[in-house]
Amino acid sequence: MQGHIHKRVHSAADGRTTTTWYVVVDIGRDRNGKRRQKWHGGYRTRREAEATRAKLVNDLHRGTYVTPTRTTLAEWVSDAWLIFAKTRVKATTFDSYRRTLELHILPVLGGRPLTEITSSDLNQLYAELLANGRRNGGGGGLSTRSVRYVHAVARKVFADAIDAGLLAANPAALAKPPRVVRSAAPTMTFWTANELARFLDGVAGTEFEIAWHMLAYTGMRRGEVLGLRWEDVDLEAALISVRHTFVSIGYAIREEAPKSHQARVIDLDQG
Repeated sequence: MQGHIHKRVHSAADGRTTTTWYVVVDIGRDRNGKRRQKWHGGYRTRREAEATRAKLVNDLHRGTYVTPTRTTLAEWVSDAWLIFAKTRVKATTFDSYRRTLELHILPVLGGRPLTEITSSDLNQLYAELLANGRRNGGGGGLSTRSVRYVHAVARKVFADAIDAGLLAANPAALAKPPRVVRSAAPTMTFWTANELARFLDGVAGTEFEIAWHMLAYTGMRRGEVLGLRWEDVDLEAALISVRHTFVSIGYAIREEAPKSHQARVIDLDQG
């Protein structure tokens, strides 16, 4: 047998007890012939431990077993994952990853070894974020959508740890993020043509008159209007080439390529 389940019951000073489940796998013998075992866990349910045991035994048979590491989640994120992610995603996406980790994941799980974080730990984190996850001083919980984004970031971090050989299974794969409750879309209100005309009359002669006209009539995003250069504008052909955009990252403004990474051409009206 290459793996078995071990149960531990812990007694607290107040008399309460908690049960933790561990997976113990046999990984061969050392040079002196002594049996070598590795412990994985602890898990809060036997079912979770059994699922891990099956995965680890299968990995042993296939030769893909990963020896448990004491590398913590915070060490993996700061020493490797963020450095790697910064070279692969846009600055706005990277900043979103970083903020999510620093605000919601690392304060709770950062000090834990990667191999000891379980799906139950993540489920508890999600429940706490739903109840008390806001960090803007107002209190209250995060929205379901925000918690699902936390789950997506966690899943990616653990998946990359597997690719790096630090982890055998992804705890986020078995976690249960909150379900999105479908509700009626909010009614959107728009200015009428007369209301827009009155607004544009009101900003006539101001510093941003041209910018407001472009936002109103071209469909350009705010950052795209701010990123325009004279060489992007062909007044004779009445065309604008959108090649640059400005984005807000924390308290800084940064120039980037448009979302599609390709310039698009917009016709200017003759007014």
